[in-house]
Amino acid sequence: MLAFVKRNCQVGNAVTFAVRKTVYFRFNLSFKFRLMKFFNYSTLSALIVAGALLSCNQPATEESIAEAKPEETGEIKVVSTLSFPDGKYIVDNGTSTCNWVGKEASGSSHTGDIGFHKGSISILNNAFGSAFVGINMNSINCTDLDEGGKERLEGHLKSDDFFGTEQHPYALLAVEAVKTKGTESVAVGKLTIKGITQPVGFPITMQQDGDDIIVDGTLTFDRSDFDVRFRSDKWFSDLGDKLIYNDIDLTVHIEARPE
Repeated sequence: MLAFVKRNCQVGNAVTFAVRKTVYFRFNLSFKFRLMKFFNYSTLSALIVAGALLSCNQPATEESIAEAKPEETGEIKVVSTLSFPDGKYIVDNGTSTCNWVGKEASGSSHTGDIGFHKGSISILNNAFGSAFVGINMNSINCTDLDEGGKERLEGHLKSDDFFGTEQHPYALLAVEAVKTKGTESVAVGKLTIKGITQPVGFPITMQQDGDDIIVDGTLTFDRSDFDVRFRSDKWFSDLGDKLIYNDIDLTVHIEARPE
């Protein structure tokens, strides 16, 4: 699998991550997997087929998301007082949620939510192995405006000024490895929006609820890294109060159930 990625996508020899005050990709994700705080400091490596596809900067499509199967490499070291049964856990789109906030220099902001398309978490040797989540970009919903303004904003966010959902209907997050230091675990992987893939890193925790895996977290990503240019100070100057900040905040709740 890694040889394939190196030949076709030129991603390099390994995935590395260092916790710093400033992260290169400006993707500050708090994706709370409470299981992880029991692990010792180690890299839990399991590449996802989706990660190989996305690192080539290919758009996330219905077909590519359907083919995104976490690959279990057997390289995981398990040192944990809490364990899950091995297997795949399917994200429940009905009970999982993702809320967003966008802000302007004028002090105003907009809020809303967006739906998941599909996803799964793979457990190997009773520990986290890999995961992916597909996001339905056409489900962007604004919750702070009434009809009229709500419809205009949703249409604008779906247009080529922002996320171009007609051509890029899905975003995809693929988690490839996890490191743990002290009580903090950090996941690394790839995020694809508008066919552009960026490396990401974020602290995680996970908890078990009966047979289910529950994930809660908050994340911030820089839209300009994904060619979302409208009123961005990375692309335009002298915007004044018309500036829309590049950072978009997400609050995520994921429930995954045994396949």
